[in-house]
Amino acid sequence: MKKFLLLSLALIAAFVCRAQTFYGLEFHTPDNNHFVGLLIYSDDEHISMRLVDEEMLQKNSCYATNYTCHIEEKEDADDVGVMMFVPDDEGFPSLLWVWEKDDESDISDVPFIVYDANDADSWYKTDQFAEIALSEMNPDFVSQFYGENEPEYKMMLQGIQTVTQQNTYTSQVTPGTGSSTMHLMVVANTDVSDIGPACETDLRRIRSEFGGIAKVLGMTLNEHIIAGTNYGKRTMDQVLETLNPEDNDVVVFVYTGHGFRFKNQPDEYPCLDLSSSAYDDAEENFMALSDVFRTIVKKQARLNIVLSDCCNSEIDMNQPMVLSNSLFSRSNTNFDIEKLRVLFLQSKGEVIATAASPGEKAWCGDNGGFFLLSFFENLRSQISALNNDTPSWDTLIKNTIQSAAKKTADNKSCKTQNGLKEVRVKGL
Repeated sequence: MKKFLLLSLALIAAFVCRAQTFYGLEFHTPDNNHFVGLLIYSDDEHISMRLVDEEMLQKNSCYATNYTCHIEEKEDADDVGVMMFVPDDEGFPSLLWVWEKDDESDISDVPFIVYDANDADSWYKTDQFAEIALSEMNPDFVSQFYGENEPEYKMMLQGIQTVTQQNTYTSQVTPGTGSSTMHLMVVANTDVSDIGPACETDLRRIRSEFGGIAKVLGMTLNEHIIAGTNYGKRTMDQVLETLNPEDNDVVVFVYTGHGFRFKNQPDEYPCLDLSSSAYDDAEENFMALSDVFRTIVKKQARLNIVLSDCCNSEIDMNQPMVLSNSLFSRSNTNFDIEKLRVLFLQSKGEVIATAASPGEKAWCGDNGGFFLLSFFENLRSQISALNNDTPSWDTLIKNTIQSAAKKTADNKSCKTQNGLKEVRVKGL
């Protein structure tokens, strides 16, 4: 069994409950010592790494630590963002990414290895940094970082087996062969001048994630996209009026854009700003999220999910966009299809959730809205092949709100946002 020189119980717990995305990295120190690492990323709150060199492999030992993510804008350049993974244990390197505003591709570059953040001349880039799917791993690779008697080792091998077997099955699934339709309604203010790029990122992610889920589950996908020149209250009214799900269908509504509330508004949930241009009056072109929710629920689909990523502050207080990014993967190959079935085919009820409480702003960055990013991170945790817990909409939404609050609390450019939710879902 491997000996671990630095290992915390919290690291083990994070892996068992949440691990979902893996990154392999290699780097050489200035004295030419070669290290190989496995970075385990669930979200910005749950990051860990195991690290070995040739000597440690011979001794059958390994370093391990947790990381904390810090994101901020550089003080000397407002158009540059910095993301650093800071280790809990001394002696471990930090990982540092630097990217320019509106250049999301930079975050895909290999990170710097940093032992002294105050000495930029001492930083050096990793030789390799790339995502590794469970299906690409084998026992020899895993045994570099885990002892055969460790529960994590056994979970990794079981996860490899699960995703390898289901890859064959999902490649043969024909969309629309199931008994359920997913009605996906996305309202995204992609053309607005300030937060439009973040809304565009949200729109792509929403369509990719839910479209992929519908595909692997054999569901028919019925998309209604209200964005760009199609954005506005009239279009949204028409789509809601004609929405006609059957009793075994799933309705997913997601809004990303500006939001507001009126003074002395009793409803805790925000109003959605559906102005199609800066010359429209938001007070005449809005819809309350609560009204959207009630309208959809009355359609009597089996499962209704209503989400909004927008401010919940007084009108004319714009939604802020800051320099921010994450390691959120563009693909998800580590899921367990049975967990997806629990959430989308074996659940009945309704969910409403929004990014911010009354008086609060909802923050967004280069990687989209913090609330929606947190939702998809936690969705992937729920359906991970390495998660032994039964997936739950209540847990998913609760963790989403907590994750978004943590992201904003840890980002020096933000104020903490605290979302709202109501979950009434039961299993079939």
